Amino acid sequence: MAEDPKNPATDPEPEGKQTPQEPTTYTQAQLDSEADKRAAKALETAKAKWEAEQAKALEDAKSEGARLAKMTEDEKSKEIEKQRQAELDKREAELNQRELSTSTKSLLVDKGLPTDFAGSLVALGDADKIKTAVENIQKTIQETVNKQVESKLQTDPPKNGASALDGADDPFKKIMAQYKNK
Repeated sequence: MAEDPKNPATDPEPEGKQTPQEPTTYTQAQLDSEADKRAAKALETAKAKWEAEQAKALEDAKSEGARLAKMTEDEKSKEIEKQRQAELDKREAELNQRELSTSTKSLLVDKGLPTDFAGSLVALGDADKIKTAVENIQKTIQETVNKQVESKLQTDPPKNGASALDGADDPFKKIMAQYKNK
């Protein structure tokens, strides 16, 4: 009788036993080759992206140069001054933002609050508003902590009346009375 490869009943190996698949092994040269291919692909992608950015920057510069070439000397000087002023305003805003962030963090540290709030508070944009907000936060946190501490410190009186030791049912008086009677 011929063995049918599709029929498991005619398979000469017992059921449940399968031949283990051998792990694939690579040589160091194969691994190096694969690593080189991936690195080359990543470099090509980065180079293409950089070239596209440079081409866009060059095109922008050409269009700006063409726009300035069409202007008169007076218009050019006004445009250049306008660009300088915009750049100065941008730098000043960045400096003010950094200074405000630093002072806000310092204020939070002085008040004993976490500096995690600084980013949210700087969004207010005004030092006086930030100071008021920090004071309100500190006040609210302090009140909440005080309420929680008070609630934890409060204890309920004993329910069975055991706190009245001077009464007639004082267990110590009963014991003492027994020793006095002897």
